[in-house]
Amino acid sequence: MKNIISILLLCVLSNSTFAQDINDYKGIYFGLKTGYAIPVAKSTIGSPRSEVGNRIIFSSNEAGFSYSEKNPFGSRGAGTTIVGSVGYMFSENFGLEMEFSFLMGTKILDASRAESTVDSIGNTTRRYFSEQFSYTNMLRAAPMLVVSGDPSKKFIPYAKFGVLLPLAGKTIVEVNINDETGELANDLLPVLNSELADSIASKGLGIPIPTVSAIKAKTTGAFSLGFTAKFGGAYTINDKWLVFGELEMNMLTVKSKETEFVDFYAEVPGELVMLAESILEIDNIQNVYGFEDLPEILRLTIYEDEITDRSNSTYTSARKNEPYQQLTFRDNYNSFGLLIGIRYKFK
Repeated sequence: MKNIISILLLCVLSNSTFAQDINDYKGIYFGLKTGYAIPVAKSTIGSPRSEVGNRIIFSSNEAGFSYSEKNPFGSRGAGTTIVGSVGYMFSENFGLEMEFSFLMGTKILDASRAESTVDSIGNTTRRYFSEQFSYTNMLRAAPMLVVSGDPSKKFIPYAKFGVLLPLAGKTIVEVNINDETGELANDLLPVLNSELADSIASKGLGIPIPTVSAIKAKTTGAFSLGFTAKFGGAYTINDKWLVFGELEMNMLTVKSKETEFVDFYAEVPGELVMLAESILEIDNIQNVYGFEDLPEILRLTIYEDEITDRSNSTYTSARKNEPYQQLTFRDNYNSFGLLIGIRYKFK
């Protein structure tokens, strides 16, 4: 990597000239560009929630239980980028630039999980299915050193190197679950409706509670620091305007800080509720739950570096009004992009 960068810098500087007055090239410039980035240096994405899993495919039959598991790899840095910048050339070959970019990330599949049963004649019945999609919007800043070729030429090669600083942003997560096994209800019912959960437990009912659920949440990250490098070429239109194209490499990982639900829907079949009312001798059992029904433990997850026996890391009614705590993880935003733009320079 060091050798490649050294060769590119030599190519840029070999195009420079030292015969001109340095004051001809000093000054401020503004730039505007846009482009698209693809993921590079991918890492495991997955989902921190067991209800979604890491693309685990389950199947069971009379012969026993078998499954296959696959790690999903990718990067959240892919997507469309809009960039504005301001720079100052303090010589014909060197300058400083501050860049502000907004990433509109591509929607990706993080994880999915499916479970099914197969009867004696080969008929398959899906018992559980979930999938998680996500996309990221992020505002970033990048202070950079600029190394430029001869500014008196029509074509000017250049390189830029700097740090990448996420300023603001969020990852939107969308989860859909169709559960016939009762797993989701077993997890959520003690905090959604503790009285009903206690009644079911006291009666010793072993009936699985099917649930359909849709969840939308946003995840924000802690302060992070990355690296950016750009190599491009500018074409001079006149003494003020240039057009350019460049290749961009961003290397960035962001430590997750918290996840907050912004929308929630869960429904239990009405006929099962009617049966439960009869068995449990309870009237008007709620079978549809919305965002307003969520206690704090479901609305907000705080990511920690360590989970102990004092952490609120299990769904219990005793601490349902406190945020849920879970081990932190890092999201990958590594990307390789192609951008085009215009630049205006002041004499």
